[in-house]
Amino acid sequence: MYSLLEHFTARPECFELCDTGELWTNPHVAEKMLQFHLDGSNDLASRSEGAILHMVTWLCEHVEMGGKTLLDLGCGPGLYAAHFQRAGAKVIGIDISHRSIAHARDSGIPDAEFLVGSYHDLKLPQSDIVALIYGDICAMPQSKRSELLIRVNSAMPSGGHLIVDCYATSLFTHRREETLFEVNLDGGFWAPAPYFGFKQTFVYPTETTALDKYLIVEREGNRLVYNWLQYLSPAQLSSELTEAGFSVGPPLDVSNGQPWQSAQGMFCLLAQKV
Repeated sequence: MYSLLEHFTARPECFELCDTGELWTNPHVAEKMLQFHLDGSNDLASRSEGAILHMVTWLCEHVEMGGKTLLDLGCGPGLYAAHFQRAGAKVIGIDISHRSIAHARDSGIPDAEFLVGSYHDLKLPQSDIVALIYGDICAMPQSKRSELLIRVNSAMPSGGHLIVDCYATSLFTHRREETLFEVNLDGGFWAPAPYFGFKQTFVYPTETTALDKYLIVEREGNRLVYNWLQYLSPAQLSSELTEAGFSVGPPLDVSNGQPWQSAQGMFCLLAQKV
């Protein structure tokens, strides 16, 4: 046990062991995540139902959806896809969670297509619009962001649109290092009870990145889960988008599409393939 805890509390290099598969593919965790997604009153796994509707409404004022193919990366159970479809887009969704994709396929969105897999690995379908929403861009290191953005650019025609939102660096100032232990940590989220849950938070000021590292100890064995989040400035993300072949508009407030203010937590960038 000493060696296990010693390994758990050791600080990894920034984005070392960057694998979110356990968070989305473990059957128990995937079911819990789906429940959070479908509870439209909270923002734990996705935005609340009202916030999603507001965001899609103003996005449709900036980007014409009618008759376009829209690729929804990290689509989850199809919460945004349903609204995009109603706006006239033909939606293709990709998500790593079998459970979420099964729900999306059963949701009755006409003509939508949903694929199981990592959008880092699958061949991206040709699309007029690509959406990467709710901070997915922040869960990957800069090298993987660059690879993904280049692949997205290649999968759309000239003039195609990319919609991406991001956690701003102003939110990073609230992150603190901590160690937490709890029986059935997070109310049974990580496994069927009983289990012991440990959470170690590391912050990396130079990279404006935080890691929530979990150790889940069950009778059958132990699991380590790494949940990385990098907080970016509009200038930094705009620069990465430009290098990938996009022209980029000013940052927008995710709640209403108005110009973003630096004190606000998340921003959205609308980019267009040059």
